Amino acid sequence: MRFFTLLSGRLRSALLSVAILIGFACGPSSYDINEFMSFFMPESSQTSLRDQIYHFTPQLYRYDEYFDTDEDTVVTDENVLAWKAYCRGKAPDTEISAALYSRDNQPSNGLVRWAAAANPAALTYLKLAWQAEAAAPRPVNAWEADSVRQDTSGSVLPTLLAEARAGFESTQDPFLKERYAFQAVKLAAMSKKYALSRTLYDEMVRPLSKKTFLSDWSLCRHAGATMALGDTALALYEFAQVFDRCPSRRREAETSLRIYGIRFREKALDFCKNDREKAAVYAICAIQPKQDALPFLKEMASLNPKNPLIELVMAREINRNEYFFFQDSSPISVYDDKTRTDSLNFVNRKNEAPDYFQQLRDFALQSAGNTKLGNPAFWYTATAYLDYLAKAYPDAKTNLDLATQQPTTNPMLKKQIVLQQMLLLTAQTETLSPDVENQLIGYLEQFGNSTSFHMTNAFVETCKQLAQKYGYGKPVEKESGGWLAGCFRSKSGQSDAPSTAKAFLLTALTSSQLNRNDLYFDSHSDLYDIEDTTSSATIRNVVQFATNPNPTGFDQRLLKLTGFTNDALYLLLGRRLLAENQYAEAAEAYANVSQKTWKTEPFSSYFSENPFVVNLLGKPQGTKTANAYTPVSFLKKMVDLESKAKTASGDEAADLYYQLGCGAFNLSWFGNAWLLVRARWSGAEPVLYQYTYRQVQQPQRDRGFRLIGEQDYYTNATAKSFFEKAMAAAKNPELAAKACFMAARCEQNAFRTRQELEYAKRNYTIDPKPFDTEMKTLRRQQYSASLTRLAKVYAQTRFHKEMIRECATYSDFLAGK
Repeated sequence: MRFFTLLSGRLRSALLSVAILIGFACGPSSYDINEFMSFFMPESSQTSLRDQIYHFTPQLYRYDEYFDTDEDTVVTDENVLAWKAYCRGKAPDTEISAALYSRDNQPSNGLVRWAAAANPAALTYLKLAWQAEAAAPRPVNAWEADSVRQDTSGSVLPTLLAEARAGFESTQDPFLKERYAFQAVKLAAMSKKYALSRTLYDEMVRPLSKKTFLSDWSLCRHAGATMALGDTALALYEFAQVFDRCPSRRREAETSLRIYGIRFREKALDFCKNDREKAAVYAICAIQPKQDALPFLKEMASLNPKNPLIELVMAREINRNEYFFFQDSSPISVYDDKTRTDSLNFVNRKNEAPDYFQQLRDFALQSAGNTKLGNPAFWYTATAYLDYLAKAYPDAKTNLDLATQQPTTNPMLKKQIVLQQMLLLTAQTETLSPDVENQLIGYLEQFGNSTSFHMTNAFVETCKQLAQKYGYGKPVEKESGGWLAGCFRSKSGQSDAPSTAKAFLLTALTSSQLNRNDLYFDSHSDLYDIEDTTSSATIRNVVQFATNPNPTGFDQRLLKLTGFTNDALYLLLGRRLLAENQYAEAAEAYANVSQKTWKTEPFSSYFSENPFVVNLLGKPQGTKTANAYTPVSFLKKMVDLESKAKTASGDEAADLYYQLGCGAFNLSWFGNAWLLVRARWSGAEPVLYQYTYRQVQQPQRDRGFRLIGEQDYYTNATAKSFFEKAMAAAKNPELAAKACFMAARCEQNAFRTRQELEYAKRNYTIDPKPFDTEMKTLRRQQYSASLTRLAKVYAQTRFHKEMIRECATYSDFLAGK
């Protein structure tokens, strides 16, 4: 049996990579790819659903179920409705859409059937449109946007273009004439005859006496041709006008700029005929990434106060500045000169964030009094939020009160106001009186279990601050008790117990596990990390709080919000007591857990082997020993064994201590009763397990490593002490040898933990050979005392000879490997 293997650095790196990949593939990941740290919901602005794609996001666009960013074009209702009106309702919307966008040319299609029977000229046009669509080059692979199929339709496009021009000349039907003009402009552009495309627009589209949205479709093609010919300023102007007045081509117009990184050009304003057109230029530029858009926003508000994107741009700028403001450091990985420059630029922009917030705040307050803009509720809310971020809480309250006095029909703006009231009350509160508690729990009930990362961020932040106000994070006199173990130092020792309990429950609410929608956001903590670093004294206070026969309304609502049952809390208390080796107290805690718990998952699967049996020879997993114990009976026996061992002597005492050692061993990560100590188990432990999730308050790196290295769960220190007592008491050398071997296993497990920590301290980047040499030396010097004793003292025992034959690790040790 090889109970420990010193992995090579190369293999360990590979295994770490696999573990990380598994974590990404199977572990929790952010529910919303648009997520970033923010408390300001952009939906609080007056924005159409179609335009929400332009809300700020670290991604190229804000993605959600309403937008398929892989699509090249947008199927528009207005075109379907135009054809429906043209055919006087003779075909349903779905069949018209299928004919126009899915090239459904079957006689069974309602639009095709109508055109064939009542308007052959319309059918002729539809056939041309279908051919033009079929001839359009498309990406070979949807994931490779630049991989375009070779254009084999060179002979087709000129023919189709000629048909479009002929159709335009021959028809007197305004509806069809505008569409033939669009096809001509489009086909010329598809043929890369950009100058001709522009000429055809001027000759065919511009003179039309009655223009509809389709003429703007043609203008969008004209703008593309203009850009291809190198006149970026004119193209910017034209795309801006399409963006402003044609919702069905808004996305194409904006994307045409974004994909090439085109920004504001002063010259584009020279083509504008009025203030609305100028505002449109500023608007399309304001939503481009990687720039501060406040100067454009000011121009939009001045030139055209009714521009529908003004509030969107304001919300976008707040969110974009939050992205820098809340970052601890640059998120950009540095691996060359360019990324180093990008990282430095990010840090510089982060340093400018407070000043930019002040500029946005001044504009928001000014806009709140601008009657031309309207919607003062939004502007006062934005002003109050920026006051909150600046910690100007009195001003924030004044402006938020003004926001509540203004009418609004936007439900998300109403939620944003309430969200800010929660944040502001939390920040301003110094004493948590019953009245304040009742106010705050109402807010937490509104924003808990949210599917919005903005709401979740605010909820988590509120819970964290309240936990701190109840005592979480205060300096403790003794670290060994875990967080909150010694936060409260009242004379009675009991008066702060309810505050301790509330602090824990609020901290638990920051975890993803207590979000009942089973969602994980970056601001979430991990419940198991919180539980595993909490003292039994704290959990005992929580149990007392939960079982109080006379709870306040706040107490009841807080417990209900967490979803913790008495069974769950007693189970947690038992685990924390076992982590501190308090077997009798843990048995008492487990006695309060429903017996059904032990018969169901996960206990039916993971507490199914005899906790007093340790397989010495590493037999196959199929040879399990049945478990007749419940957690309570197991722990009661541990208490009984310890009591008897203190008065026993010789082999009797050795046998009792050996059983105690096996029980303690199995209560560790390496044993079969780990579930009584921890709620989860991972093969990546201890290091990856501890640092996989973002915690509410991250411990200092070195302190965190030290605490892990001291945990009995990983080091088997208690089990080792029992085995050493068994060795000392034993008269039978075979029993002593067996206890010595188990003490050696405990030492090797402690070494495994030490090696993982040393590896982590080096950030998992090591030269394998020197590291392996260093670890082998460390193992022999500090973690091989029991192996050495086994070889020297018990060399003549039958057990020793059996271990030489069966245990590869021990054989290697004897061989000096």
